[in-house]
This record gives sequence, structure tokens and C-alpha cells, in this order.
Amino acid sequence: MAANSDKVVLAICENQLEDVCKKKGIDYVLTDPEQPTAIDRVGEAARLLGYTDHDDIVINVQGDEPAVPPPVIEFVSELLLRHPDLGCANPVERITDKLELENPHRIKAVLSNNERLIYLTRQAIPSSTFDIDKEATFFRQTCVMAFRGDFLQQFCLMPQSNLELVEGIDMLRLIQNDYPIACSIIDDATYPVDVPDDIQTIETLFENDQWFAKYRVSGADDK
Repeated sequence: MAANSDKVVLAICENQLEDVCKKKGIDYVLTDPEQPTAIDRVGEAARLLGYTDHDDIVINVQGDEPAVPPPVIEFVSELLLRHPDLGCANPVERITDKLELENPHRIKAVLSNNERLIYLTRQAIPSSTFDIDKEATFFRQTCVMAFRGDFLQQFCLMPQSNLELVEGIDMLRLIQNDYPIACSIIDDATYPVDVPDDIQTIETLFENDQWFAKYRVSGADDK
């Protein structure tokens, strides 16, 4: 577990997952299956658990991120704490593989010089058409976000924005409504699973991953 985390809870909406949580002794919250996005689901879970104050820091780790190193959790929490005037934080990672730049499942990001997230898209940005000096730097969103408890509830009350719906990216709800998002570049990599082919990458990673070996739940392989 990350050093600065007090509690880990799964926000679920399926009875099948509830049975697994009970069998494994995993803390969970059963949420409304009609929640439109992962962040809305986490917001409901935080509300049910009572994490709604300004000083509460709620970390959202997406369900398709099975290999998030603890330092990533610590990084995003500390990033938000560096900006007491902001309600949320979302780091980015450098893109070094051209295939990732072209992959619509990897959300590309643009950030400002003042650690603010400017835009998120599934397209390759910034454009390199006129990049004669090869100055373009490419980033992708790390699907781990930190929210202050009260701001997360505010997010859940906002209607989905048209850019959010067009891109299929929930954090655009904040950007389109002019809410600044703390953003910084993280060196630790995450490995999202978006398509079946990504599973092999994760299985190979887990064979040699120091964090998985250290924190593996006893009996996780039991059928």
C-alpha cells in the first residue's frame, strides 16, 4: 500500500464482484450501476464512506489500471497537496512509443508551464506538422486522480459536458467548466488494460514486478 494512504476500497456495481470481495475479504462499496463515469462512481463511494470534507483526499485508481506502483499514488496525493487552492490533480507520463501516440485508448494530454492540465484527447497532440526543430513533447494521462472530498462531490453535481461525451474522457468536465487541474510529469509508468492484447503485457510485467511480489494478496490465485 502507498505510504500516505489510510484506506483502500473498491467501488463496485455488480453482484459478481461483491461475491469476490466477500470471498477475499476486500473492503468495498456497492454503488449505483447507472453512474455515468468512473469518477461519478468514486464520488458516490466517497459520499457513502463520509469522505466529503475539504481535507479528505480521495484517490481514484481506474479499474483498468491493474499495475499502479505505490509511488504513483503517493505522487498524485502530494501533487494535490502542493496546490491547496485546487480541488483535483492528475499527473501525466511521457510517450516514447509512436504506437502509443496513435492508440485511441491512450489519452493524450497537454499541460501548461504552471502545472495545469490544458486538454485531454484521444488524438495525437500537439501537432508535429510544422515542428521543424522537433520540439514537440508528447504525454498521456495517468488514470490516477486525486480529489479533495468536497470538490469531488461538486464534480458529481455537474452535468456531463459535450467535450466529455465527444472524447469519452470524464476529466474534460472540469476543463470545459474552467476548473484548473494540477498536473505534473511522473516518471513511474502505469500499464492500462484497454484491449485483450494488453493482458499479455501485464502478465509479463507481474512476473518481475517488485511491487506485485511484495504486496500480492495471499491466496489470490485460489480458484
